[in-house]
Amino acid sequence: MAVIGQAPGELAKLQSFVNTLDIEQSTDELATPADLDRWLEMAGLAGPGPGRPAGPDELAAAVELREALRAVLLSHVTHPAAAPDGAPAAPSRLAAAAAAARARITTTADGSVALVPDGGGSGAGLTRLLLIAARATATGTWDRLKACSADDCHWAFYDRSPTRNGCWCSMQICGSRAKSRAYRSRAAVLSGDGSGRDSTTTSRSARTAVPGA
Repeated sequence: MAVIGQAPGELAKLQSFVNTLDIEQSTDELATPADLDRWLEMAGLAGPGPGRPAGPDELAAAVELREALRAVLLSHVTHPAAAPDGAPAAPSRLAAAAAAARARITTTADGSVALVPDGGGSGAGLTRLLLIAARATATGTWDRLKACSADDCHWAFYDRSPTRNGCWCSMQICGSRAKSRAYRSRAAVLSGDGSGRDSTTTSRSARTAVPGA
């Protein structure tokens, strides 16, 4: 049985990559270049053979790709994506982050044709993530992968609803918080109190975790 919110197949790897940053808990699995190499290896994206270890530039490129992907996943909820404070729109940001990716066509003995990364190291691993996104676009599953619309969350989740209109990673947590805030805001306006603070304390520990590769 599929885990609620978990993307199918290889798309789960891209989902897990976006979720290496937990905004709510202020934790980042890609804090160092060594963390990036380790994560790509564990996700099965590092490729065969030893590659050049990632450095600060490669880590910066990976983090920018992650956040560009998150912006696109958020746009799958907001339609269209809003670019705050004059930031580039989500597709433009992803295009810039993906500009360094290189792929080549390969064939197998049975005549199968595929795109594979051209090169090695962490760059090849990041290219594999982009190729996953390309295949998901072709199969119609890409727009089901979203980022939670809650400003303090933005956790990547897979929307399995028939109407594809899900906007929170968890209705019980982020959805409940949003509805609670909206109710308190309306009540504050009616009462003239002006208080709309969120007193909900439910943590991510109650939310279904999305596994990696």
